[in-house]
Amino acid sequence: MIIQKGNLTIRKMLDRREDFELMAKWLSDEKVLKYYGGRDNPFNSEKIIEKYSPRVLGKDKVIPCIVKFDKNPIGYIQYFKLNENDKNEYELSTIEKTYGIDLFIGETQYWSQEFGTLIIKIILEYLFQKKKAKKVVVDPATRNQRAIRCNEKCGFRKVKLLPKHELHEGIYIDCWLMSITRERWRNEQ
Repeated sequence: MIIQKGNLTIRKMLDRREDFELMAKWLSDEKVLKYYGGRDNPFNSEKIIEKYSPRVLGKDKVIPCIVKFDKNPIGYIQYFKLNENDKNEYELSTIEKTYGIDLFIGETQYWSQEFGTLIIKIILEYLFQKKKAKKVVVDPATRNQRAIRCNEKCGFRKVKLLPKHELHEGIYIDCWLMSITRERWRNEQ
């Protein structure tokens, strides 16, 4: 387990069938894919294992995590330390102790209930306190207003537009690079 706060737990995704099946369930749901990955890009079990197994086994920079509420899996969050490729892609001057995060709530009955905000606040606390991050970034699609508002509630601010940044349903879409520094996070506590 990485973090437990109240009824919410964030733990590392494990190399086991149950975790891969959860991801396959969530990433084949059209409602989820509308915002995460694209409805033209559903994942079956083989595709899930191909993409997430290296992460689970520590062969990738991305740390995949399962989010549980009242011991029931409800979503996924990943975090990763930015590298030189990320620095260039985001046109950042430095990436020293900068992390990126991505999140989706796979159980749609938990949407619009502030779970995204709570999950992000918990992972920010972990990254700033335990990992000693100086900055955390996210890159939501410009049309994903729910994600943008959620990130803003957590203290993220839009830094720059990333034109044609992500392939989604056959077209490259614009995203916002959003960030929060450790100092801003401390001030908002």
